[in-house]
Amino acid sequence: ALVEKGATIRSGAGGSGCDHWESAATNPCSSVTPEELTLAMIKDHDGYNNGISHYIECREGYDRLLDIEKMGGKVRDLEDDFKGAEFRDESTKFLYAYDYKNRFTLRVWGTTFKPALYKECKRLGVEINDRTMATSLLTEGGTQGSKVVGATGVNGRTGEFIVFKAKATILCMARPTRIWLFSPSLSGISEFRPPQCMGDGHAMGWKAGVEFTMMERSIRGQWSGDRSYPPYGTGNSHNTWYACSMVDANGKEIPWVDRDGNILKNISQRYYPAPGQKFFLKGGGESEFHGYKFQGPDTLPVEELLEKGFKLPFYADLPNMPENERRAIWGLMVGQEAKSKVPILQNYTELGFDPNKHLLQSYGEGWTSASFLPRERQLFGLPGGIFNDWCLKTNLEGLYTAGDQLFAADCNGHAAATGYYAGRHAIDYVVGNSAPTLDYQQVAAEKEIFIHP
Repeated sequence: ALVEKGATIRSGAGGSGCDHWESAATNPCSSVTPEELTLAMIKDHDGYNNGISHYIECREGYDRLLDIEKMGGKVRDLEDDFKGAEFRDESTKFLYAYDYKNRFTLRVWGTTFKPALYKECKRLGVEINDRTMATSLLTEGGTQGSKVVGATGVNGRTGEFIVFKAKATILCMARPTRIWLFSPSLSGISEFRPPQCMGDGHAMGWKAGVEFTMMERSIRGQWSGDRSYPPYGTGNSHNTWYACSMVDANGKEIPWVDRDGNILKNISQRYYPAPGQKFFLKGGGESEFHGYKFQGPDTLPVEELLEKGFKLPFYADLPNMPENERRAIWGLMVGQEAKSKVPILQNYTELGFDPNKHLLQSYGEGWTSASFLPRERQLFGLPGGIFNDWCLKTNLEGLYTAGDQLFAADCNGHAAATGYYAGRHAIDYVVGNSAPTLDYQQVAAEKEIFIHP
């Protein structure tokens, strides 16, 4: 049974789309092994990372992408829209991002993924409980820290209270968002992730006795805040917009440098490792403080630019980009990434924005959508979450976890790989196990909380 607070066809942290499939180290064009890439991620975060889940991502993520393709998701440039582009492999028709030499991150049409997954669930006969908010985990004997035997939920449309009995349960309810936005007038704002992701899964796990780790790890806000703009809707040079040219208020081009501080003389160099460097790390989950070994090309820091006489505000200079790069940023990446298809690509286009002619202003520092205060925090990048073993099992028997609810987790490829992996091990666990027994006093207590909160 699948329990979903929203509508499964478009729900979840990646339900509205994604533009990258990261860490696909086993794809046919990758020059990096899963072991090399996982170790790089761990080292770049000084050890504060989830080596288990990211190894699963690096080892199996490409296989899950092929699964999605079989279900109907679009992962290749079949129409040859980018034929001849520097980032395209002509034999597979895959499009690559960031590191054009090592090619372990793919550009994808992620708006097609969730409908394809939903259709496949329907074909397989999965019991889908849409608009149903999971409220608690049920445990053996009703005691905290014991075996998980099911869950409870409430239908947000009908108010029906539902009890689920299960030999194995998988928590994959993403990470909390909106929890630091202390504004009574903006209590519903959640610009980057879906508004349903409010930490229900974390609360359920904590109440049942699940172990968490790295929960102290939050960062200064990058997306949601009182003064922020929609993600990817302001000019920048990072992630979805990588590696867009930038200019200052006087039209002076902002220089790009490699990890050694050498100024890059052309746009193509932004997509390749520095001399003597095997590969670099970019994208979701990258470190805020890159180690030298894995630091990729970037613009100079804002503070240094201002000291050199560059004038704010800065602008993304799409017209200066080669045609294929410009069309990839504006139309593929902006358009397929979550929450960018309608609010950004469609609306801006209808209002007259032309990437062949117009610049787009940057309102933050780097890739952020505003200048945030230190008190405005987010569980962004690789924050804390549920602690896991090599089976993605929690410390509670019968309970597994996957996706962004894992500690130090991030991105769609990671969620797909760990979800499949956790499901595989959960199936192994239930084979031969007897049906669980519910504690109906615990069920009654949970129902009472719902009726009289």
